[in-house]
Amino acid sequence: MEDSRLRLNQIVLWLTSPYSVANVQKFFGIRKLKPNEVEKDEDAKETTDDGQFNQSKGKDTTEDHPWRSRLKPAAESHQFHVDYAIDNWFWYALFKFGALLGDDVFYYTFIPFWFFNVNVIVIRKVALIWATVMYVGQTSKEILKWPRPQSPPVVPLEPRYFKEYGMPSTHAMVGVLIPFSILFLTMDKVEYSIPIGFLVAMAWTTLVCLSRLYKGMHYILDVVVGVVLTFALLGMVFPFLDKIDHYLMTDKQAPLLLASAITFLSLTYPSQRGWSSTREDTIVILSVTGSIYTSLWLNNYFQWFPDRYNDDLPSTITWPTLAQWGAMFCREFLGVAITLLVHCIIKPIMLEILSFVYSIEINSETKKYLSVEFPYKYVTYTVVVLVCMLVSPFVFSLVGL
Repeated sequence: MEDSRLRLNQIVLWLTSPYSVANVQKFFGIRKLKPNEVEKDEDAKETTDDGQFNQSKGKDTTEDHPWRSRLKPAAESHQFHVDYAIDNWFWYALFKFGALLGDDVFYYTFIPFWFFNVNVIVIRKVALIWATVMYVGQTSKEILKWPRPQSPPVVPLEPRYFKEYGMPSTHAMVGVLIPFSILFLTMDKVEYSIPIGFLVAMAWTTLVCLSRLYKGMHYILDVVVGVVLTFALLGMVFPFLDKIDHYLMTDKQAPLLLASAITFLSLTYPSQRGWSSTREDTIVILSVTGSIYTSLWLNNYFQWFPDRYNDDLPSTITWPTLAQWGAMFCREFLGVAITLLVHCIIKPIMLEILSFVYSIEINSETKKYLSVEFPYKYVTYTVVVLVCMLVSPFVFSLVGL
């Protein structure tokens, strides 16, 4: 009994140790530089006042530099600068791609691509699961207040994430929910190799999870809890998913219910410090998912684009021809371009409206007020998604796509 308890303590210590994360980074080719190595290089480079590389000397000034970086202290997490070098470019590129699979850029390209080119019923259900899982993950961070790995010994490659807590890893949660949701939603309806589909989903999840350790953003336990929690949530959501989806697509009160639920969940978000970047991201995720269902509800009610937004799921997977690939990427390009254009237009309009309503100057600080942040994010992303979903198909028809 005593041996089992000791063994359990050792496992917990390993899962929560920053040295475990540092060892993963070392294994994949991130090398912390010794003081003498840094001093030798000081004469060969110039830095700006904030310690970043001087762009005029041909060096990158971004916070995630692929060769060497000097990081400033982060007050919330007690992080200090670590000089490092990348010894293996293959792992750097692979895990940078893996990290992108859980970032905003991925959401705003992957989801429209599925709507415009693949299948509506699958991706809208994935979006519903995405909102559910992310809300649980983001609120858990604020409740648990688990810090990011200590640096040193860890080399943090994405210091912008130190604005938020680390437990559980929401990147890991997204890395599970997207591939496995697609697998579970299609495996009994579309003819393809289930083992291959499972291996692809596993590879996707593994890549995203390892990228969070490689980037030094999470303890191993953060990632493990994120994976386990997501599978548990999938098990709880899937038995009710079809009924919820059907209700949101057909009931006359569904748009009002969605708006009310989003408002309630956003206003009661358990932010422990008055404001957090997780609250901002959560409002955006809820707004995007709600407006996806609202736009599809409108289309279903008025039958504007019955051929483009139908619920037919093909029984087999047909590989597109070269011409079809071209049309798919043209639809993606046009759809994303329309989305970005509307986003650029509606943002300043909303800020001006809020400034007029509250009689205050809208700046980086006042944007953090919940009374400003919620309507700003909710209205902006609702309009953006509605235009993307309802105007883009009309444009596609005009240009023959």
